[in-house]
Amino acid sequence: MALRMLLLGSARAAKLAANHQSARQFASATAKSGAGAGGFIGGLAALGGGLWAANEYGYINLSQAIQGLQASIPQLGQAKKDYGAVRKAIEELLDADDYDDGSYGPVLVRLAWHASGTYCAASNTGGSNGATMRFAPESDNGANQGLHVARQLLDPVKAAFPWISYSDLWTLAGAVAIEAMGGPVIAWRPGRADKTGTADCPPDGRLPDASQGAGHVRDVFGRMGFDDREMVALIGAHSIGRCHTDRSGYEGPWTNAPTTFSNLYFQELLNNKW
Repeated sequence: MALRMLLLGSARAAKLAANHQSARQFASATAKSGAGAGGFIGGLAALGGGLWAANEYGYINLSQAIQGLQASIPQLGQAKKDYGAVRKAIEELLDADDYDDGSYGPVLVRLAWHASGTYCAASNTGGSNGATMRFAPESDNGANQGLHVARQLLDPVKAAFPWISYSDLWTLAGAVAIEAMGGPVIAWRPGRADKTGTADCPPDGRLPDASQGAGHVRDVFGRMGFDDREMVALIGAHSIGRCHTDRSGYEGPWTNAPTTFSNLYFQELLNNKW
């Protein structure tokens, strides 16, 4: 009856409960009096009144209602999906005096971007949904060199919160890193699912190559559906982080504040002679 009261609302459920209690009392009384078949039929009639009340108040399909309720309530033993706790765990990993410029923030942004930047709007393949960079050959692609640092950094977080997908974890880490470095709050949402093997890895060549020019940038970003204005905004992420000779072939920070989200990258482009 508690379940029925929850589903029907207190007023309706109270009436249904009263009918049900009457039926139970009637059936109990007839059983004690040894009424036999007649008492059994009378008990069914009283119970039928309770079921009729349920139908009258809209409670028609009990099994479907129960299934819907069960789907909305976490099962016993199932971990609560506390994304705030995941955020906190990521934040605690960011500062590192012995890595680059003292923060893992830029490499986490790069991981989120390279996981997402393989998306193709025309074929609806690639992108962050799947976390296929866990598998070779994508993990070994030249554009992804050095990102094992970011993936391994997040492995303990994944172990602590096994219910979160790698796809969600990597993108959330990028959002947290941007916010921690002074950038805007990212409207991040969960729901990405991980792929299970190499068959879903996108082809190599979908990520930007620093040795190529503007036409290449338009090809790469245009494949994802961005226009020139959006491309410029996204390229501004180079305000954070640095180059490494063992990854891109270049060396040094993009700006003089590589762990601060800013527009310094654009200032460098516009205010210096190249």
